[in-house]
Amino acid sequence: MAEVMKKNAIPTKYIVWEAVAIVAALVISLIQPPESLTRESMIVLSIAVWAIFNWVVRPFDEYVTCLIMSLCWFVIGKVKLGDIFSGFAGSTFWLVVSVVGIGAAVSKSGLLKRISVLLLKFFKPTYKGQAIAFALVGTCISPFIPSTTAKMAIMSPLALGIADELQLKKRGLGRVGLLMALWLGVNISGQYFINASFQGYMALGLLPQDSQATYTWMTWFVRSLPFSIVMLALFLIFILVVYRERDVAVISKDYINSRMAELGPMSRDEKITAAVMGGALILFILESVIGFTSMSTALLGFSVVLVCKVIGKEEFQNKMMWPLMFFIGFILGMGQVFRSVGLTAWLGVLLSPVAGRLTSPYLFVAALCVLTYIMRLLIAQVPTNILLITLFYPLAANLGMDPWIACVVIYGASAVFYPLYVHPNLMIGYAQVGGEENIDMSKFIVADVAYMIICIVGFWACIPFWRMLGML
Repeated sequence: MAEVMKKNAIPTKYIVWEAVAIVAALVISLIQPPESLTRESMIVLSIAVWAIFNWVVRPFDEYVTCLIMSLCWFVIGKVKLGDIFSGFAGSTFWLVVSVVGIGAAVSKSGLLKRISVLLLKFFKPTYKGQAIAFALVGTCISPFIPSTTAKMAIMSPLALGIADELQLKKRGLGRVGLLMALWLGVNISGQYFINASFQGYMALGLLPQDSQATYTWMTWFVRSLPFSIVMLALFLIFILVVYRERDVAVISKDYINSRMAELGPMSRDEKITAAVMGGALILFILESVIGFTSMSTALLGFSVVLVCKVIGKEEFQNKMMWPLMFFIGFILGMGQVFRSVGLTAWLGVLLSPVAGRLTSPYLFVAALCVLTYIMRLLIAQVPTNILLITLFYPLAANLGMDPWIACVVIYGASAVFYPLYVHPNLMIGYAQVGGEENIDMSKFIVADVAYMIICIVGFWACIPFWRMLGML
């Protein structure tokens, strides 16, 4: 009994930080409200600050913090339940749930591995050829498969097999280069296509309804295109130059064929999933033409894989990331809560001096990127996106910019991946390619810095295009 209690005891550091969070919340709640706010507004703000402390320190899971925050908003802050739970009632939440469900179907069916192996066959059997293959194949399949985590988990073992076949030195540059090429194709491409990850729809869902209504799959893709081209080209060049290895072997002609043979003929689940993915992508692209919304498309696809039992009861319970969905539902309602108590307008006024210093869109983009990089050292990607987008899209609007610009810049910058703990997907890839035995983790540092620089350059390349479109 004593051992169980000791195991479940809360570490002292968490108790200390929790005390700090509570004191900070109490102090803010007792501050005299500014002219445009009420006592309830200050209470809502203080509870949000308490939640931020807990998201950083993580004494318990994020969704638990959200539940406590929401309860306190209702009981102490007198916020309407309709505002608190508005995120669950909106289209974005159900779109995200459906996208995650389709991703679970892809992962279970084995279709992703088949597509990846097949496409690798069309590239040169050299280190350079396979590095290019991972970057381009990952990018090409991203709009079909709405889960960066599934893509990384399933394709990483392929990178290990290719590295062994090329006889790349363990802990050498080449193995890091292949993993970075896969990272470029699978994870960074999540910024190119809104449906490549549930986070694209989540980020868009944080904006006001009138801004959300402007963006379809095609609108997001077109307006992100300069960034996509710059990032894909420059980061791939960086990988091929910095992580180049000489005197490596060439993959035998039979290697890819043997991998395909291992998979056997396409299963029923693979065929159904392939049809769902292809149909969904077509409907996403044609959304503005046929008027069939992204939410309707995602729900239709999810319904098909459920009805056809590609996803059974076990997958529905265990592969749907319900704790994360719970967290996202509460967070999507956070903007409505802030608006209902006047905090959104007040934050816009509070940040107006900052707006006066960021009159240049180039400076605005760079400042947002750097701030996001710093935040990502402390907070996971999803909470970082939520907090910064909610805070800074009003500033973008005050500067005469489309609020989506703040959204996409923060979302893109949040994909930084070093130290390794800041991005679970890279941790998955690192483990799948052999971990410390095969990869020298310190070699990721240069790649992360390169990503930070190229990310800013990529968004700078968008500015003339955005200006031409009247977005700023």
